[in-house]
Amino acid sequence: MSKQRKIRLTWEGWFYLVVLCFILCGAILREVNLLFVLAGMLAGPLVLSLRSVSIALRGIEIERTKPQGVCAGDPLMIDLQLKNTRNRVGSFAMAVEERIELDEDNSDSHVVYFPYVPAGQSRKQVYRGRLNRRGRYRLGPFRVATQFPFGLMRRTVTMGRMDSILIYPRLGRLTRRWQERQCESFEGSQRQRQRYHRAEGEYYGVREWRDGDSRRSIHWRSSARAGRLVVRQFEQPHSRDLALLVDLWKPRAAVEDDVAKVEEVVSFAATVVAEACRQGNTNLLLATTGKTPRCVSGPASVVLLQDAMEQLAVADADDDEGDDYLYTMLEQVVDEIDPAAEIVLLSARRPNLAGDSRLAGLWSTAARRAVFRRIRVIDDLSEYFQLEETVTDREF
Repeated sequence: MSKQRKIRLTWEGWFYLVVLCFILCGAILREVNLLFVLAGMLAGPLVLSLRSVSIALRGIEIERTKPQGVCAGDPLMIDLQLKNTRNRVGSFAMAVEERIELDEDNSDSHVVYFPYVPAGQSRKQVYRGRLNRRGRYRLGPFRVATQFPFGLMRRTVTMGRMDSILIYPRLGRLTRRWQERQCESFEGSQRQRQRYHRAEGEYYGVREWRDGDSRRSIHWRSSARAGRLVVRQFEQPHSRDLALLVDLWKPRAAVEDDVAKVEEVVSFAATVVAEACRQGNTNLLLATTGKTPRCVSGPASVVLLQDAMEQLAVADADDDEGDDYLYTMLEQVVDEIDPAAEIVLLSARRPNLAGDSRLAGLWSTAARRAVFRRIRVIDDLSEYFQLEETVTDREF
């Protein structure tokens, strides 16, 4: 980005100039030589300030180091490195201002002060804050300003490239009821998978006998060779797969409570995904509504968590056309859902999946009807999810 330079008088400089003009006018009208000498002496700092600020920001470069993303309400730290590329002259008293903007109604700026940067060296400063709304924020450009040495003139240089940072949804806590619901839902599937693994003999090694091990798991040939009891160690069975469908809807004339309900749904989905990726051993599908429905799927892992959090960070709530968006999302993902997966539809409303004619048309085949019967709609989140209190610290 090209640099934009601007020099102007400060308020102190304007007062100083008024005094200088008053003395100079008195010297001219009264023809007093001492006043001419005084006016000349007062003009010296003004000219020196103009010259100093003109060269103070030459050869200045600034770089930004930021995290890839943080959750809303969590501490955010951004490192700024200011480098003076000149060989002889240092730079004094520089203020670096950076603007952080989500939209026109959500923007702020932060100022970092660098007292002195020697020639050919660099200095680092860190500024901290919290962003309590999810989304993709725009950063920059930088406005570097100095008034050194007298504060009469101020030079501002706009430099640096625009950047962005993702603020992920705020995470909460899943209640015991959610865990119990998972256990009830997964129990039959886990037993079936465990029987399958044992029947097929899928194991990856043996280990020594420990109290409590089943006698059926003893590997007699290996025990005879080793001279001690060893048991077969089976691969860990996968948990039941999860398909998480997120219906983001709010009325056209949305009030604050409607927006808060949508954000709670997004936070719930993010918390479920984070917990599933932490535990692993499962496949996960996440789909969100919108003008362009988005879907990520795969084994629960750090990579999937990153993709899912990015998707939820920028997901927009739909207005009264939400039924169209819900239909489009379901049409896109219905054939991708594993037949054995648990299907959870999170919504800020109570969608009528069976009553809408177009939604009912999705279930035209037996396989799709089987998917429809397994969809569990959750619109009252209080039973399964608790959102931590909003951080009240000052934002950026």
